[in-house]
Amino acid sequence: MTTAQSRPRLVPPPWRLTGHAYVIGLYCSRAFAQACQTEASGTPGRALGGLGVLMVVDYHASDIGPYRELLLCPGRFASGGRRRPAITHIWVSTRESVVNGRHHWGLPKKLAEFDNRCIGGREIIRVQRTSRPAVTFDFRPTGPRLPIGTALVPRAWRTLLQTAQSQRYATTPTASGRLRAARLCGYHNPPGSGFPDISGQRRLCVLAIDSLVLEFPTACVEPVQG
Repeated sequence: MTTAQSRPRLVPPPWRLTGHAYVIGLYCSRAFAQACQTEASGTPGRALGGLGVLMVVDYHASDIGPYRELLLCPGRFASGGRRRPAITHIWVSTRESVVNGRHHWGLPKKLAEFDNRCIGGREIIRVQRTSRPAVTFDFRPTGPRLPIGTALVPRAWRTLLQTAQSQRYATTPTASGRLRAARLCGYHNPPGSGFPDISGQRRLCVLAIDSLVLEFPTACVEPVQG
């Protein structure tokens, strides 16, 4: 039985998270975005597709301690006259992240197991939900590192719009770090994994980011009309 003592604590934003990440830039079809939306909760309005991203993140430190994360944003969604990106799938390694992400930002987080192995300059990451096949990524960072940040990115491009429990959450995170190119040496997403297969979407880039600093502010929350 779950008791008050065993429930994860809520830690209010803003949050500051540090770690490293792999980013796969995608151009997603509208059909793919619609399929992702059908499978998930927390996405507003009409799926449009377009520029999207898959991220695998290892947070070494955060306001709730270290955890790992796999997420997919399959493009933008139209809602209330706005077109904004939204996350349809986000798996994390701790219950604290699940509970806080849902409560503070309307993120459809689910619990999963992560296994990271470094072999000869490559990082192999295996992510699995209970009783399902695992999704596996094999990354190899290459090339020089360059500083990056979100200061020059238009606010509308980095404002997430999620819906949950009849409320709309708008959140504009900021990020900085050191960017370098990477190769996706291997990718395996078997049927039944529960995570959308990106094989059929156009891959625009693969990047590695270290010295990552991500700041997640308090969301602007409003009721969903109608």
